Amino acid sequence: MKNAEASPAYAMGEMLGEAFLATVIEGEAKTFPLGRSIICHIGRDEHNSIVIAEKEVSRHHAIVECAPSGGYYLIDLGSRNGTLINGRRVTASVPLHPGDRITIGSRELVFHTRIHLHGTPNWAQGETAAEIVRRTITVLVADVRDFTALCRRNGEVTVSNMISTFFRQCGAAAVEQGAWSQKYIGDAVMAIWIHRTIVPDLQEMFAVFSALAREFEVADSLKSQFALDAPVRIGAGVNTGPACVGNLGSDLSSDYTAMSDAVNLSFRFESATRQIGCDVVLGSSTYQGLAERVAVEGLFEAHTVSLKGYQEAVRVYTANSASIAALVERLRVRLVGGLGKARHA
Repeated sequence: MKNAEASPAYAMGEMLGEAFLATVIEGEAKTFPLGRSIICHIGRDEHNSIVIAEKEVSRHHAIVECAPSGGYYLIDLGSRNGTLINGRRVTASVPLHPGDRITIGSRELVFHTRIHLHGTPNWAQGETAAEIVRRTITVLVADVRDFTALCRRNGEVTVSNMISTFFRQCGAAAVEQGAWSQKYIGDAVMAIWIHRTIVPDLQEMFAVFSALAREFEVADSLKSQFALDAPVRIGAGVNTGPACVGNLGSDLSSDYTAMSDAVNLSFRFESATRQIGCDVVLGSSTYQGLAERVAVEGLFEAHTVSLKGYQEAVRVYTANSASIAALVERLRVRLVGGLGKARHA
């Protein structure tokens, strides 16, 4: 079995650029060019830029990207077994320097660059490395309804075990679908996807809503699993927009996160599900991105809502869990159809 291979984008004879990753595959030296305008994805999934087909490697394990300053950075995507640089586990956005050794699974990749990078690496000393980039993101926030009442009726121990299972399985679904970050806030779970382009493509939208559909499935399974007195219901907000993404702390105590109105709105949209009486609220940009790529007729309803902290009413689109499942299937059909056309082109 091959341990690492190039995706089609890297296998078309692209000229070696100013930076690249080098490794040895089955005794043969291989190089993977790095570009300023693209993100190099590394992982087990076949759609990654560099595929490492090992069970110890997560499907979406790590990325290497070029910051506006011109430097290259390594970012672990919350992988199960971690990413090492020069033998040390990555905990934040780490600047790369010529000769740095990146270890993922049993594979070692060496970073090389043809340009001079000023300064010395500061991550080893735990100094702050504040490198902020602007990206389009999609944020998914899902919150358990009536959590306090659930605790009172079913007991804190039972509900604590229930919410732990919910978080664990929802987190696994987000990672499986390539989420860049996930956080747990009270009884809510937030996942963030960073997009390669300003407008998310079909595969990226499929990933977001597949994760959301799985969260509804997890919630539906909890009543019988924990012998609860009522079904567990969740509400979800989904929003797409620009954000500043970066490491805002030190590398020894870091929070590589996203900040923007898009993040704030996703929480407001989740809260609006109670106000409107629905399962899911989508922002306009998310909805428009979907409508341009797949038939959404009969799945969503338009509403205008007032949101806390916003002076003007906001246009949103609502759906129930069954509509999200139907949307995922429509996206799946479109993706399979697109792959079929590509193969016969």
